[in-house]
Amino acid sequence: MYENHHFFHFLKNKELKELYMSIAVRAFAFSLAGIFVPIYLYQLGYSFTMIFLFYGVLGLVTAISSLVSVKVFSKFGLKHCMLISLPFLIIFFSFLYTLKTFNWHPVILSITYGIQAAFFWVPYHIDFAKSSDKKQRGMQVGFSKVIVSIFAAMGPLIGGLILTFLGFNILFIIVVVFLSCSIIPLFMTKEIHQPFDFSLKEFFQGQKLKEVLAFIGHGAEMRIGWVVWPLFIFLFILGEKYITLGIISSLALFSGMIFTFIAGKLSDTQKRRNILRTGAIGNTIIWVVKSFIVTPVQVIITDIFYGASQAMMHVSFDAMTYDKAKKRNMIGMILQREFYLHLGAFLIFMLLIIFADSIVEIFRYGGSITSLMRFFF
Repeated sequence: MYENHHFFHFLKNKELKELYMSIAVRAFAFSLAGIFVPIYLYQLGYSFTMIFLFYGVLGLVTAISSLVSVKVFSKFGLKHCMLISLPFLIIFFSFLYTLKTFNWHPVILSITYGIQAAFFWVPYHIDFAKSSDKKQRGMQVGFSKVIVSIFAAMGPLIGGLILTFLGFNILFIIVVVFLSCSIIPLFMTKEIHQPFDFSLKEFFQGQKLKEVLAFIGHGAEMRIGWVVWPLFIFLFILGEKYITLGIISSLALFSGMIFTFIAGKLSDTQKRRNILRTGAIGNTIIWVVKSFIVTPVQVIITDIFYGASQAMMHVSFDAMTYDKAKKRNMIGMILQREFYLHLGAFLIFMLLIIFADSIVEIFRYGGSITSLMRFFF
């Protein structure tokens, strides 16, 4: 009975149920195209430097917009702030759709995507922190990531098939349709609007260095794994085959889904910090191994283990963040997470611009060091 209470808790908590449903559809939509966007830019003639500039400016815009989002959801509410993010997302994919025709500068794309990311994720994490329960938070976070993994695991393979037979423009249209649908579940219950005051000066006071570094590392390592690694293996190992990249990405997500169940349960029964540190050490080793990979089989094996270590880190990391948010200033803690996470993304891509010819070393040193930065959270 106790296990069932954990597993089906989302059926009793209406707010969590909404978030689960919304994030599931959103995860599927993004997984259709996410890993293929840098490849799309590359095939249109954008250099590595321009691609890294796009993602670097995206990180900086998201970090700054995270602070602006406070004013938005303070005035309109958390759910309505997430709704406001949708038009910016549609504009972003419209820019991608017409990129070949109008040759938009990557910075323009970065601005639209960065604003929507901040306007969605800051209120999302605040809503999740408010709605989740400390004793069950590991399982609740784990369940959200399992739901995400189930839907996201299908995306890369389906996206690869769509690209192979129909092309990027059809893929972008399908993504926009699903993203628009992802907002609907959020309004199954009424908005609870609680205006509040926010001081930028107070936000930067009293922050702990180890937490700041952990958030920066978290953001930097995720972007290496989500952007740089898929682009690298697609071009230099997989022979530029969309379906192969889709299959490998789906396998990694499926592996992560299995370990998310384990991480979620352990996070509630064991010390969450120990689970986080185990995942961080495993992730560090995997990035070193990835820097020596030369065959598709090696990519598959390491990505399966990578999915597992990511699950161990992300479930415990998010659960600990929500724990700290509940104990302290909730909005301040979530803002701190989002601001420095995306600042970390900005910093890693600025390094990649400087060392664009040393991507393998970025995997070996950048991936491993940023993984370890979460060790002290």
